[in-house]
Amino acid sequence: MSSSLSPTTRSRTSLFLSFRESRARSTRFARPRARPRYTDLDDADDEHEGLIGAGAHVAVDVNEPPPPWVDLSDQVEDLLEDAKSKIASLEKLHSKHILPGFSDRSHEEREIEALTTNITKDFRRCHFLVQKIGSYQPHSFPPDPQSSKHQLHTAKNVQRGLAAKLQDLSATFRKKQRVYMEKLQGQATKNQDLLVASGATHTRNQSMSLVHADPSVELRARDRELTEIANSIATLAELFKDLSALVIDQGTLLDSVEYNVEQTAVHLEGAVEELKVATKYQKNTGRRKCIFLLLLIIFGLIVVLIFKPKRHRSSTPPPPSSSPIASISLPPQARSETDAAASRVRLQHPWPRQRAFG
Repeated sequence: MSSSLSPTTRSRTSLFLSFRESRARSTRFARPRARPRYTDLDDADDEHEGLIGAGAHVAVDVNEPPPPWVDLSDQVEDLLEDAKSKIASLEKLHSKHILPGFSDRSHEEREIEALTTNITKDFRRCHFLVQKIGSYQPHSFPPDPQSSKHQLHTAKNVQRGLAAKLQDLSATFRKKQRVYMEKLQGQATKNQDLLVASGATHTRNQSMSLVHADPSVELRARDRELTEIANSIATLAELFKDLSALVIDQGTLLDSVEYNVEQTAVHLEGAVEELKVATKYQKNTGRRKCIFLLLLIIFGLIVVLIFKPKRHRSSTPPPPSSSPIASISLPPQARSETDAAASRVRLQHPWPRQRAFG
């Protein structure tokens, strides 16, 4: 009954830790780091350091804390850099240990064993962190499907890139370990053959005792060392197999990107051809406009030539009518006098000649 009445609570510890981590990361960028890679053991000053200074006015974005896979990717990058330096040191120890000599080399063997174990642990840690990045699920408030999809896609891309780097480095380490193991096996076989074929002993019994007694300890040590190297190579093979799936996914992604680039190139070539056609059409547009304008002018002139004579005929004045005096019936004597008067008037004021049209 009491459990059903318990109040609902919500932990804000993760939000506080994200704010503190963002503050610590900004201070690490502002001052040089003393440690080569990130560790969970912070200093006592960092535990008691305030998120915001007393005399500073800082705007803190409380809505969008950095995603947790950012810190994981930083840890993987630091571990890979540390593993590179360790592999270089291990290669120097391998070259030194293979050289022939009669001194005690148990100390070198212990250093090689410890360094190989540390490198293998770093690879396992990187593999675990890379898988953890792949299992990241974005959470936002209020929920935003588009933003969550973008964050998930970004995390997957980061995971593929780190997996490719880890696979390349682990392949390099496996190759160096295999070469070192082959050299050790060849050196052990060579030493055994030299001991068997050596003529320094006087009797056959003494030579057999040297073969079966003295080299036994060295052979057991070499056998143990080769077994450890084989175990480390087997462990790396398992990691390599797990990472191959991510690298295959990345290769598929690169193939799709290459296909998209090829399709883009094809579309660009088609666009260039279309632009050439459009440019040619645009150049011919002015000429076509000029031709169309000339055709309109010619058509207008033809219309003018057709309709202009009709207007001229319609505007021609009618011929002048005969004199009203001649239409009046007069007696013969009066008509003769009138004609004589008209003749005198014509002589004094001659009428202009009228031209006949048509």
